[in-house]
Amino acid sequence: MSSCDGDAPVTLKILRGYGKLLGIPHVAHGTRTVALERVGDCEISMFETLGAGSPEAPLFWMELFDLRFHSSRDSHGCHNMTDAVAAFEDFALQASRLAEVSLCELGEAVG
Repeated sequence: MSSCDGDAPVTLKILRGYGKLLGIPHVAHGTRTVALERVGDCEISMFETLGAGSPEAPLFWMELFDLRFHSSRDSHGCHNMTDAVAAFEDFALQASRLAEVSLCELGEAVG
């Protein structure tokens, strides 16, 4: 896994990301997004939707985005740090598995 936070614990990465997210100015009809980690061809990011101010809405969402296909693979609304850590760890595992599959496919194409 690569990250600007190096080997920082997951909770610290999420806290730093949330701090950055809150520092991004609001844009009309848009979302604020921060990349947390890149794993293979996937990126784990955190974003806030327009409805984030309502009591029932998650504080933020986390997303596993596939950079090869430019599409979301998974997302999860996070109401607290426990939700966020679980989502991050799940997404990192999914991305690692996808990276392994990509390497196997590459080996088959070369061999």
